[in-house]
Parts: sequence; structure tokens; C-alpha cells
Amino acid sequence: MNRSSLRLLLPTLGLLFALLIAHATRVEAEDFPTGKIIEKVECRADSSLSYALYVPSNYDSKKKCPVLFAFDPIARGPVPVERFKDAAETYGYIVAGSNNSKNGPWAPSAKAILAMFNDVLERFAIDQQRVYATGFSGGARVACRLGYGLRGQIAGVIACGAGFPVETPPSAPVPFAFFGTAGIDDFNYVEMRQLDRTLDALGGAHRVEIFEGGHAWAPPELCARAIEWMELQAIKSSLRVRSDPLIDALLKKEVERVRAQEAAGSIYPAYVGYSGIAEEFKGLRDVAEFEQKAASLKDSKEVRQALKAEKDQASEERTRSGELQRWRTQLEGRVSAGSSAESEDRTMALADLKRAVADLKKRSDARESTPDRALARRLLNQFMASSYEASMALLDRKEYDRAAANLAVDAEVMPDNWRVLYNLACAYSLKGDKKKAIDTLKKSVQKGLSNVSELESDKSLDAIREEAGFKRIVEGLKAKK
Repeated sequence: MNRSSLRLLLPTLGLLFALLIAHATRVEAEDFPTGKIIEKVECRADSSLSYALYVPSNYDSKKKCPVLFAFDPIARGPVPVERFKDAAETYGYIVAGSNNSKNGPWAPSAKAILAMFNDVLERFAIDQQRVYATGFSGGARVACRLGYGLRGQIAGVIACGAGFPVETPPSAPVPFAFFGTAGIDDFNYVEMRQLDRTLDALGGAHRVEIFEGGHAWAPPELCARAIEWMELQAIKSSLRVRSDPLIDALLKKEVERVRAQEAAGSIYPAYVGYSGIAEEFKGLRDVAEFEQKAASLKDSKEVRQALKAEKDQASEERTRSGELQRWRTQLEGRVSAGSSAESEDRTMALADLKRAVADLKKRSDARESTPDRALARRLLNQFMASSYEASMALLDRKEYDRAAANLAVDAEVMPDNWRVLYNLACAYSLKGDKKKAIDTLKKSVQKGLSNVSELESDKSLDAIREEAGFKRIVEGLKAKK
């Protein structure tokens, strides 16, 4: 769907959701088990659409509760529900994760989202002022898009591993509370740190937290902190009844966590933590102590060095990322090099790219967690993700020759990556080159491909499915189990 269509669809979705909210006054009794994840609940209006569900043990149909709608980039509804279930149990949230919304065209996801919203609002007693959205990667961008498209109807967004979509950049006033997360190795790490600064300038209620890890859903303990932060925002904005015991408990928990960081010598994280406490509890408790602590740490040598190192790393990341992309583009433009000069240019670009990727791989394999290792992992993951997305886009457009040529370059640069080899085998199969497809699939198995069910169900391999070589590969994998 193009951008103009997207802009048209979002207001329509917002209007339909507003109508649902306005008429969702009758709550039907449902015999759903509480305190456990239900992996598939079919939408009654369309049984082809479904969502994973968690209903807290204390759910009472006579009392309205908050709801968190979750979006995974590959429609794994149970995954976010699993991540948030402990916090949902503690704070009384219903969590619904779409089994249909995923990266790709917007219209099918919009249909699935509306069906899920409608179904949950009809089945359960929902506090209509406390509707939240969360997502990972492309799903995070969906959640942010909904926050603007359903302006005033989404109280908060928890965005993991990505921020706002290009079509909907943050602008004042941000109509929802925003909690963002990113792994230190996430290729969207710099984006999330920059988004934190942008939201600072815009003045919206927000928090961005970094965890040890890569491009992934936030771990359960961070998901719990996100929900707790949303509880504080709800109290501040009078969306929920003020609870002084809850405020005290959350303050105590945060202070203990940050003081432990400081005691362990993690001065910069402690500075960020004290600053966060001062901001989050302002107006709820006296935060002068934490403001003073943050101010004193800000002037410390450790914090000044950390801020400078972060700025320097961001600059290096932009430079190195640009180099990788330039070499990759040069190779794409010379996949069918004809003249000797073009062939020589391609050889040089390929050598530069292979050398750079090998260096990043070596640095990313370091045992100790350091800023340099994190930078190398982000660059490597970003390169792999962008290469994958470009090749998949070509396959989706049925440009099989170009896809195979690009994937062949990726296979030269990353010869030990079984997924690259598998995708290349699929491209060869789709373009009708059966021999290369089977030969490349063998290499993929040698480098780690082990999922037999993927081989047997992937329609991209239909052209070679009856070939003896393909059958031997499948039989060999089954024999290893």
C-alpha cells in the first residue's frame, strides 16, 4: 500500500475503532481460563483471524481492566503474550497478541487489528481509557502508527527494537505515553537513542531503556518495568485511581535497582536511573534527592566519558554503515560485469566488503561485552538485515534473476551463513535453475540448516521437490533426528 493509501486508511481505522469504543457497552460472559496463555482465539466476526490471549487470574467481568494489544513482525501472537504475562497478572491487564498482523502490506494487518480490537472489546470488560499497544520491530512501528491514527484512544505504546514509522514521525503533541526498548547489539539501537532525544525536545511522556541483547522483544523483567511505568503515567494523567502503596512500592523498587548499579560502579546507568526516577515520580513524591544525585553524577568523569563515547560511536556507526552500503551497492550494480574494468571494480568492491564483514565478525565474537563488540554486532546485523530485506523484496516482485544475483553476492560475503544459502537456493528454484538450487541447498545444510518442516512446506522449493537430490537432502535431515 502506498503512503497516500496509508493516510486514508488510518483515519478510517480510527473512526471504526471510535465507533467500537462507543458501542462496546455490553460485555458477554466468556468461559476463558484465567492465568494461562491461550495461543489461538478465533475472532467471531472472521474465524480466519485470531489472536493469542492472556486473562489475569483476578479478572472480574463486573470491573473494567486495561488491555495491551501486541504486534509481532511475523505474526507470532503468543510470543509477546508470554513476555508480558507476569506483569499482566500482577497489574490486572488483559494481553492480546495478533496471529495475523505482520510486516508487509498494511491493509491485511489493519483488517486483523480491527477484528482483534472488536473481539476483545465485545468479550471483556475493558477500561476504554486504558487501551495500550506494543510491538517488536515492524510491529513496534505498527503500534506507534496506531497511537497517532487512533489519536486519544491509545493511552500508551511500548515499542521494542524500533520506533516510529517513516510515514508517521513523532510530532508534538505526542498523543500517548511512550516506552521504548532496544538491545545494546540491536541495529536499531542508534535510532532508539535518537528517538529518546527527539521526544525530550517534544516534551512527551517517554522513557527508553537499553538491555543486553540484540534485535528482539524486551526480556520479561523489562516488559514488567514498562507496564509499571505505564501505571505511573496512568496515575499522573488520572486514567486510574491513585494508589499510594503502589507508588511507594514502585519508587522503592527503582531506587534499589539504581543504587545497586551505582554500588557496582556502573555510574552512567546510575545517572540515567536517577534522572528517570526524578522525572517519573515528579508530582507524586518529593524527588529533590534524586535530582541532586543525577546532577552530581552528570559532572563526574565517568558520565562525561560515557556521553562522549556514545557520541563517537554513533558517528563511527554512521560512517561504517555508509561504507558497507556503498560497497554493497557497487556490487549490485556490477552483478553482470562485462568489461575488464567493471570486473576489476567488482573484484575490489567484493574484497573490501568481505574484509570489512570478516573484521566485524571477529569483533562481534569477542567474549567480553564491550562497546566495540556491541558496535560490531549492530553493524553486522544491520548489514545482514538490509541485505535480506532487499533480496526478499525482489523475490516478492518475482524478479528472480536479480534476487539470485544479489543473494549470490551475500553468499560470497557470508559463506558460513546457512540462511543466506537457503534463500539463494529458493531463488534458484524459483528461476528454474534446479541444479544450482539443489547444490546450494546442500551447502546450506552443511552450514547448519536443520528444519525439515521448513523444507517440506516452503513453496519456493516446489520446482525441485520431486528431484532425487532434494529428496536425499530431506531424508538425510530426518535421519539425523
